Amino acid sequence: MPPFDPSEMTRPSRARTRASREVLVITPSGWAVMHTDFPTVSILIPVHNQAQYLARCLDCIFAQDYPPELIEVLVIDDGSTDGSREIVSEYRHRHPNLRLLNNPTGRVATALNLGVQVASGDIIVRVDGNTFIAPDYVRRCVVALETEDARAVGGVLRPVGETDTGDIIAAVMAHPLGGGPARFRQAQRRVWADTTHLGAWRRETLLHLGGFNERLAANENHELCYRLRRMGGRILVDPDIRAWTVTCATLGQLWRQSVRDGYWKAQMLKDHPRALRLRHLLAPLLVAGFWTLWLVGWHFPWASRAAMLLVVGYAVATAAVAGELALRLGGKRWWKAWLAFWAMHWGWGMGFWRGVIHPRTRTR
Repeated sequence: MPPFDPSEMTRPSRARTRASREVLVITPSGWAVMHTDFPTVSILIPVHNQAQYLARCLDCIFAQDYPPELIEVLVIDDGSTDGSREIVSEYRHRHPNLRLLNNPTGRVATALNLGVQVASGDIIVRVDGNTFIAPDYVRRCVVALETEDARAVGGVLRPVGETDTGDIIAAVMAHPLGGGPARFRQAQRRVWADTTHLGAWRRETLLHLGGFNERLAANENHELCYRLRRMGGRILVDPDIRAWTVTCATLGQLWRQSVRDGYWKAQMLKDHPRALRLRHLLAPLLVAGFWTLWLVGWHFPWASRAAMLLVVGYAVATAAVAGELALRLGGKRWWKAWLAFWAMHWGWGMGFWRGVIHPRTRTR
């Protein structure tokens, strides 16, 4: 891993000019004033019962090659009962730039907004408790924000599993058929995108946008990205900005997560219908087409046959893809990959239509 190179901040001609200034930083020996022309960074970690991964997540953050004096870490806890708070307290003895905040509402968007208000950094980096970032993650985010005409940057977020079933689910999620944003997990070069996973934002941008939508319990990043684009801001996805997230361990968890994400996507689109894209409708149209044909089939036999053809065609197509993934994973059970596609697509579609029918959810 190359060391931090200050010249990276000024290579492109459009780099932002940042005058040298005094910043108050906390060091192992206490508070100190530091002269720097680099931006300060606040890393926000919303947490709820993620003790299983939190220590590894924090280890990745404290191993960054960006000047550690310019990084503060804010863990915003949502009443964890599995020892997550104790892990943070243990790390605070070794890392004075780590703070623990309380989020009484239970919503990730509220936790992030609380972190933004408390943060002192020029740049806000979001990291989830089950996410592990590369050692150069923060540096690459900062360089991209400082040298490109971008208001937000992100990278390739690759799903990983910790069990055999988790590995299969991760492979399905990373496949182009695994969902709309999966194409960014396959990015080979820098692209201007319509959304980003996690990533980094300028703090003034978040404040100007009014923060994350606290009515949403999922897809809050996508909704904020849409508002940013409406204001003319651009979002950069760089494959060299690497992170990994632990995915569901069971097919049941995948189903519940897909239903939840589909529901909140529909709730978001009620506020921003222009954000609707064809890829958002593929799974809902599959579900709606099947149930419509099945109900019509009570009166017209041809509709029942059409519903069966639709399901058989989907089953054959996903079985072929599942078999390919199974071979890639060393011959693991292909039927689990096959069921993972069903859980993801049909769960997302069912959740989407539930979100369409259900009234707008109000903020608590």
